[in-house]
Amino acid sequence: MCLPVAGSLPASKTHKAGRRWALLPSADATSPSLGTLTIVQSKRDTVSYGVAVEGGQVLFCKLSDGEVYGVTLDRSGRPVCCTCDGFHFVKRCKHLDTVKELIADGVL
Repeated sequence: MCLPVAGSLPASKTHKAGRRWALLPSADATSPSLGTLTIVQSKRDTVSYGVAVEGGQVLFCKLSDGEVYGVTLDRSGRPVCCTCDGFHFVKRCKHLDTVKELIADGVL
């Protein structure tokens, strides 16, 4: 049985406090999907993703519209960049922050 895991994210310029994530692991151990990840930054900024690790990337597939973002990992497994617009503008994003926390918490 897979139990949900949750954690917090560091503050950002636009979200000073209360940023957090929750992962509901996939029940199918043979699935490439890690499960469903929800990132909460504020009451109006809550997004759920299907998450998988593939070829040196952590892939986030937005459940609402199927848009996919990829966080690239370096050779030592640290996240270094993301394909989302937020990362391209400020070199930081919720996807990258979440991958860092998932690694630090031993989920990835």
